[in-house]
Amino acid sequence: MIAWLRKTPVTLFVVIQAFLCLWHLNLLSPWGDETVSLRTVQMSVPGLLHAAAQDIHPPLYYLLLHFWQELPLGLDTVVQARLLSVDFLLISTVMVDVLWARRLLSRGRIAFLTIWTVSPFLLLYSRMCRSYSLQLLVGILAAACIWNYAAPATRKLQILTALALVAALYTHYVPGIALLGAANLMLIRKRRWTELAQVDALVVVAYLPWIGGLWQSVTRWGHDPELYLITGRSTLEPLVKLGFWVLSFTIGESQPDAALLAGLVVAPILLGLLIVGLRRDRELAWIVVPCALIGFMGVARWVSYPFLPARMIFTYPLLLLLAVRGGLFHRRTGATAWIAMAALSVIGIACYFQMTGFRNKEYPLPIREIAAYIERHSAWADSAILVDSTNSDTDALDFALGGSRRRLNTGDPAAPQSIDSLLADPQVRCIWFLRNTHDVSFLRLDDRFERQIGAAMTVTVHPYERFSPLETRVMRLVGIDPPPVWFHELLEYRR
Repeated sequence: MIAWLRKTPVTLFVVIQAFLCLWHLNLLSPWGDETVSLRTVQMSVPGLLHAAAQDIHPPLYYLLLHFWQELPLGLDTVVQARLLSVDFLLISTVMVDVLWARRLLSRGRIAFLTIWTVSPFLLLYSRMCRSYSLQLLVGILAAACIWNYAAPATRKLQILTALALVAALYTHYVPGIALLGAANLMLIRKRRWTELAQVDALVVVAYLPWIGGLWQSVTRWGHDPELYLITGRSTLEPLVKLGFWVLSFTIGESQPDAALLAGLVVAPILLGLLIVGLRRDRELAWIVVPCALIGFMGVARWVSYPFLPARMIFTYPLLLLLAVRGGLFHRRTGATAWIAMAALSVIGIACYFQMTGFRNKEYPLPIREIAAYIERHSAWADSAILVDSTNSDTDALDFALGGSRRRLNTGDPAAPQSIDSLLADPQVRCIWFLRNTHDVSFLRLDDRFERQIGAAMTVTVHPYERFSPLETRVMRLVGIDPPPVWFHELLEYRR
């Protein structure tokens, strides 16, 4: 047994990872994007394809989840959907070992698998019913195909490379375009013009059924009027997004303040080892760097900073591989960095399961409990719900309520008149207002609604997800003064 584990250590790591990922899989309430997945896959296949195109998302993950949810596993709907994501992660672990980690020295392979297995980043995003872990898997496979295709290649490898790139494009546009760009750059560097044209032609032909969806997404890229800027300045925001990406990849997004500060010391060391790895493995660098640059440019103009790391997940395996390779060259520094990263990762996992220390507080927000409280303390006939549509999770609340309550959005132009009508109706005894405490809405709509309803009703405040002292100081530094104490609050207005 011991000899077998030495030869195939990934077996033990997969078992550990499976335990971590499957434990209490229903821990966090489904957040907005997860509820979009769950609702989309309940549609017919034609309806699903239409919804995917409108969601700026290719259809592969939704199709797989659609048929997966029809399996009679006897599980809760959310748990079953998240289980598919865990399956993709476990397959990715085997594939990353077979295709990449085995190229390292034995101690480097063990270090890679250890950090990979206890990564709070992978734990967080592979327990969501989103396409993140599928992006991870197709990224591992496509990068390996590009790597092997860099050498004199056979027709079979050419077809496999094209298929892997097509799979990436059908999974998500960002990894698909980034990996296709890396493949093209590799062939251009080697002046293999005929093969370049052949691979691109195969990809285009295979992607023709969805080319309209891709074009629609490209034309909408960077034009989201509701893109949240934490700094308030478009010039500074990329630095925040870059920093949060590094934080998430190295120590995860759920850490106490002290561990986060320790991570700020470890992160530059890991980045230094990554640079060493890039210098010592130039061929791999020509895959990783284009993918990271193209991916970052695409995602940074697409989403706000908390949602960037998940969409860059396809770069995680090769970036970690290069950092470990750099650590093998600088042995003492590498060993120190690996131990520190693993220790901080264990702390991150503990915080995840305790639902503390989350830097993106939308993930642990107890939407299910909020919905249950609303249902226990009011009825449909005598209440209404108002939700901060700019900076709160309307989809998640709707999902948790099962569509059983009437809801108004603050961004609806008719909302002020609707609130006036509710206040004038003596049968309406309660109005609930779920909002983010930091009002970033146009013309400060949240505050206006608070004054409008508060003039006629008495309010009870239910706060959720307290900001840490470090987060409070950072908010002051970026100009949020006074900073809010809590991330979210449910305002319970009663006559």
